[in-house]
Amino acid sequence: MEGIPTERLVTSVQKSKSKNKHETLKLIVILGASMLTIMGAAAIAPALPEMLKFFADVPNAGLFVSMVVTLPALGIIISSPFIGVLADKYSRKKMLIVALAIFGFVGASGAVLNSLYMILACRVLLGIGISGMTICATALLADNYSGVELRKKMGLQSACMGFGAVILEITGGALADISWHAPFYIYLISLVLIPGALISISSSKNNPVLEKNELKNNKPHGHAHRLEKWNLDLKSIALIYIATIVMMVLFFSVPTKLPFVLDEKGIDSALLIGALISIPGLFATFGALSHIRISGFISEIKTNVFFFMILGAGVFTLSIVSNMTILIAGLIVTGIAFGIINATNLSWLGRIAPEQMRGKIFSGYATVLFFGQFICPIVIQPILKTGTLYDAYAFLGIAAIALGIVFGIVNVMGIIEQTPVITEHHVAIGIEE
Repeated sequence: MEGIPTERLVTSVQKSKSKNKHETLKLIVILGASMLTIMGAAAIAPALPEMLKFFADVPNAGLFVSMVVTLPALGIIISSPFIGVLADKYSRKKMLIVALAIFGFVGASGAVLNSLYMILACRVLLGIGISGMTICATALLADNYSGVELRKKMGLQSACMGFGAVILEITGGALADISWHAPFYIYLISLVLIPGALISISSSKNNPVLEKNELKNNKPHGHAHRLEKWNLDLKSIALIYIATIVMMVLFFSVPTKLPFVLDEKGIDSALLIGALISIPGLFATFGALSHIRISGFISEIKTNVFFFMILGAGVFTLSIVSNMTILIAGLIVTGIAFGIINATNLSWLGRIAPEQMRGKIFSGYATVLFFGQFICPIVIQPILKTGTLYDAYAFLGIAAIALGIVFGIVNVMGIIEQTPVITEHHVAIGIEE
């Protein structure tokens, strides 16, 4: 009789350990998918100069080669609204697995293709995979965590996005020194995450807290009524979306345009180019990890005010660069500011997104995130007709500072009222009041 409680205790401990392992594996899969998303399209950026030489005979080769990096964003923009609806209706686990498979196989197709038009078509399809990974990974975090823990995990996700950019761009640079085809093999890494997703992520339909029947019974009638009942903060969501577009135009100007600036300066090593354009991603990781402390003392809006101005200053520095030291300093400042802004706005969105609409809201986030990537060369191109890339970086820097001022006006006028969650964060990070 005495042995029975002991056996039960051992079984309970074993189950607890098994559950913890599954939770850890699930977090690794979600963060691993996040690492590949934000700069997945830019992994082949160091190979652009060589691609341009290879396809020199193709009409408008300069434009089309640049679109190899930006075209996945078009696939994301087109597919995100549909994926968001499906993510709210069906299993996010299955959708994530399909997205990982698309990312791996379609992304790697460029390694064996010699047709620029075929590569461009596959890059649009790659966008569907990136869209599914972005939406499902972020929604799964919001499903499984809440409060301070969600803020931490969103900050960690943003840090992983930045770190992923470093890995992808340095690896892409190293492979681009072999041939312009080689960097496309990077995309196969997503296939490694599929077994972990199969094992660790629940097959239940999305949020375990909100059952399907409960959702049906409580579903409000009419669009306006639904928004009112779910307390959808449309003003905050709109502000986050606008900030995300501007942020991504600035951040994506580095991998898409800086390689050509460096090439003009006589830097022709793809590995060195990859290392330099990975600097913002590396320091974005540090910025994202620091956001949990910052958000404990100032509101999300004030964080955007300050760090959009810092981001603008960093990008503006690229317009007056005269030596490598100043260039690296500008890239570091750009990365830190980007990491803090992205982590802050991701956790802000996760906090205000109703459980019933997370797929749709995060599909909106994915859409604007990659819309910023897509329009980056479109925004810069008119400037290049009358000026240089240095003029373009000056314009982008001023635009970021202007958005910081807009956030400041919103804060002063009290259009969106916020206060930092000091007590909650002090407890979370071990700082006493």
